[in-house]
Amino acid sequence: MTNWSRSRPTRSVCASGSLIRTSANAWPRPASKSARAPASHGAWLFAPDYWRIGSIGVARNRVSVNSRVMSIPISRPAIPLAVFCLHLLAAFVFLTMPLSAQGFGESGLIFDRPLGSAPLKAGVAIKVDQITFVDQQAENFGVVGNFIIQMNEPELAFDAAEKGGEFISLSVEEFRQYARDRNILLPFFILHNQQGRRFTQQSQVVLRSDGRATFVERFSATLQAPYFNFKRYPFDNQQFYVEVMSLFPVEAVELYPMEEFSGLGDLLGEEEWVLENAQISGSVVTGPTGLRTSQVQLGFQGKRHVQYYLLRFMLPLLIILFVSWATFFLEEYRRRIDMANANLLVFVAFNFAISTSLPKLGYLTFMDSLLVGMFIITGSMVIVNIALRRLKLNDREMLARKLDMYLIVWVYPLMYAGFLYWAVRFFLI
Repeated sequence: MTNWSRSRPTRSVCASGSLIRTSANAWPRPASKSARAPASHGAWLFAPDYWRIGSIGVARNRVSVNSRVMSIPISRPAIPLAVFCLHLLAAFVFLTMPLSAQGFGESGLIFDRPLGSAPLKAGVAIKVDQITFVDQQAENFGVVGNFIIQMNEPELAFDAAEKGGEFISLSVEEFRQYARDRNILLPFFILHNQQGRRFTQQSQVVLRSDGRATFVERFSATLQAPYFNFKRYPFDNQQFYVEVMSLFPVEAVELYPMEEFSGLGDLLGEEEWVLENAQISGSVVTGPTGLRTSQVQLGFQGKRHVQYYLLRFMLPLLIILFVSWATFFLEEYRRRIDMANANLLVFVAFNFAISTSLPKLGYLTFMDSLLVGMFIITGSMVIVNIALRRLKLNDREMLARKLDMYLIVWVYPLMYAGFLYWAVRFFLI
């Protein structure tokens, strides 16, 4: 037989981080007084006995809904499972919610367009105002810009005297419904190289009385850049594209570029790259439906600010190179070995310091070839000086001096020059 008595007040931490003091008549107690825990009204116990998610609370051996306690016993190991199930349910509800289509897209539309009729022609302009980031390893970049789509459909015309003006401004939803009431096909489109969702900051449609409609959208999105090639890094030139593709076949909707409204802004906000040569063009590609589809793409080139890499990478490598060569002018071979070891450690530390700035790729770049060559040459200096010291210890100092002279004048400079020629020949040319 269970006696329901007042529970001791406990201190709990809710999801928002605040303290909850509970003393509801909810704890099951034994009938005998000797078995009861001593009452501690007004005391705070440091025990994470209560978790709250929304209006559902999970406490020690009970489940609370809307501050009412139900006598549903649960074990302590079941509490993380219950929390996990609630998170899983929330994720399922979010993923199954109907998402509003981007651009002019809308489901459930049926258009009666006669076969063989001329396709709807829509002009597309793409203006990039800002490059938020360039991720070299993931091969994508962030962009903030504007879409402009213009179309001329006489069936969209309206009476200017009735509306009280030559122009009317409509939201995208209102324009969809306006076109749907008149059974007019709209140029549904997608960003072909888009990754994730496109975030629309503002969008509006301006409709003229003669049926000319202009759609403007301010957006931000992450776009894929599959044409990146870092073989010449850091002297590489990369290609960036923003691709707008129609969802309808080219027989129904034809997109054409509008050069006068397209291009790059003056303040792109990207300090690492110099972006230039923006060109917009149109083409016919195989669309997501497998049919020939019209596409308009804005392409531009990017190259790096070379001064940064010359000062941060090339100059330290050149200093390490000359220090390695200068060790040959020391008379004592033991000191040469010590300096060569120290120089090798300096190079390893420098390599670790710049590793975060280098793109992690599955192939070698020009910068990688320089680092590998420097490591081989710097490491070989230690081995060469050890060999020369062994010759001296074996009473062959004259041979060591002769070899030393050839190393200073011919071997070392030619070895580095040959390696540099190989790197330039196979990576830059």
